[in-house]
Amino acid sequence: MPCPALLRLCSFVLGMTPLAIAHADFYVGADIGLADSRTLDSRISGHSKPTRCDVLMYGDETRPSAAIGNDPACTDDSIKEKWNSRFDAGSGLAAGLHAGYARNRWRIELEFMHVEPGSASYPIVTASTHPGLASKDREWSETEPPYEWISDFRIRQYFANVFYDFATESRWTPYAGIGAGWARTKMQYKRRLLRKSIDEGYLDVAPDVPAAQSGYGWDDGSWREWRTNAAGTLSAMDIELSDTLFGFQLLAGIDYALTDRSSVGVKARWAQFDEFRDHTTYDRIRDHAPVDVDGITPFGDQVRMDNIEYWAVTVGFKHRF
Repeated sequence: MPCPALLRLCSFVLGMTPLAIAHADFYVGADIGLADSRTLDSRISGHSKPTRCDVLMYGDETRPSAAIGNDPACTDDSIKEKWNSRFDAGSGLAAGLHAGYARNRWRIELEFMHVEPGSASYPIVTASTHPGLASKDREWSETEPPYEWISDFRIRQYFANVFYDFATESRWTPYAGIGAGWARTKMQYKRRLLRKSIDEGYLDVAPDVPAAQSGYGWDDGSWREWRTNAAGTLSAMDIELSDTLFGFQLLAGIDYALTDRSSVGVKARWAQFDEFRDHTTYDRIRDHAPVDVDGITPFGDQVRMDNIEYWAVTVGFKHRF
């Protein structure tokens, strides 16, 4: 069989033209630029039992065990939503590497991207915006109001992308694409909840023993003890949160051919990921070990964050083999 006929037959079997065979190439590249993250919405949930139930707020001889055991609030193990917050994660670095295969106008690509959108802090506890803690709103220090803070927010994604290159009669090649994959998302998370000291008037705003609680066995002495011991205490955490999230992205860009094998270009992308979830543990609770009101069980909260997404614009370089 003549060579031209053999070439046409192979082209038909592979669904390609001879010209397309000549343009089937492997390539590698790199990108660097800036990313901007959308505002993150967080929801904090977990056990929420009154301070009076905390056995470590009493001395061994004065601990009102019967009252704690009889008070339904002290034995309520239901999960409650405590508060919601918002974080403007800001702008930061985006950089990545990719390798792919181009055939005709189509490209299939594997990509690694490292994105650091930024960090932000936000005061969290007010009666109007956080009803889960409204009952304690007047107890927090006014000189150091409660707050939570995220920093070192970063996304490391491993995606597979598909692109289509639009034909032009110049060195410029515009393209569009879509991708999906997994991302390891991490952030440093801090929280501080400081109560007023006695000098700041904590005893004036801490709850007095109501008749309902006295019916469970509380007395004025034990009530006065936990209120005195809780004054000026700090609950705080400083922990790295992480989760592996599924995500997808839309991409568009344009390349300029420097040579037959090399090009530079600009790429824009929008990436979105599933809800972020992780469990927090405290460093201290009311100035004692991070345990629940029984004095034994480790204490923590569940953190959920929505709107894990970002925009990025990068400049890049490709080389075909």
